[in-house]
Amino acid sequence: MHLTLTVICKVFQLLFQTLRTFIVKKLILLPCLDGTGLLFQPLLEQLGDCPTQVITYPTHTNLSLEQLTQHVMQQAVFDQNTVLLAESFSGLVALALLREGIELHSIIFCASFASAPRPYLLKLANYLPLEILFKLPLPALALKTFLKPPLIKIIQQVHQRVSPAVLAYRLRLIANARMELEQTPWAIPCYYLQAANDWAVPTRCINELKQYFIRFEVITINDSGHFLLQTQPKLCAKHIRNICV
Repeated sequence: MHLTLTVICKVFQLLFQTLRTFIVKKLILLPCLDGTGLLFQPLLEQLGDCPTQVITYPTHTNLSLEQLTQHVMQQAVFDQNTVLLAESFSGLVALALLREGIELHSIIFCASFASAPRPYLLKLANYLPLEILFKLPLPALALKTFLKPPLIKIIQQVHQRVSPAVLAYRLRLIANARMELEQTPWAIPCYYLQAANDWAVPTRCINELKQYFIRFEVITINDSGHFLLQTQPKLCAKHIRNICV
């Protein structure tokens, strides 16, 4: 009798795991400008057992958007059970991946853009000595004023790990980004996590991205700035889990 119950339990366990792969989607996270994925830590703590893969970019090698796209495709397997989340800078990479024809269940953009979000301001990136500026120590007073200690610690780790030349190169990629509309909008569901007080990415960027998709939904989160996933991880995780089920 005991043996029979054990076998039955194992069968149900296997059945549950099999069904779970069809019900719960695999979440792939594309990082922001730094490319380390460290800034996803607050979100990962709130996602629980949601199957998640964090993609990272090289910290000391300059890669074009085309090269980053190939880099991602070498790290991840995409299929109709995949939800792709692209944060900020990686929105450009996500669009390039879609042009490569990857399969997805749906896509989530967070504080992302299809072209330079502040073109006149970012134009300066082509002329300023960003490599030198990114070498400077982080402004401690500003960090303490706007961010909580755990997030400050992560940002400090990122600052130590990523080459200033790489950060400068990626910022210039953003500065020179332009819209490339497809002949036919993509049919996969698209969701945009918008920070209500995002000074870096204006509403115009959301309207631009909307033109790429047939189904497009904006989820606005109050009391949040550009670091949306880091400052509102619990609420963001709730929306992400709803999309992944």
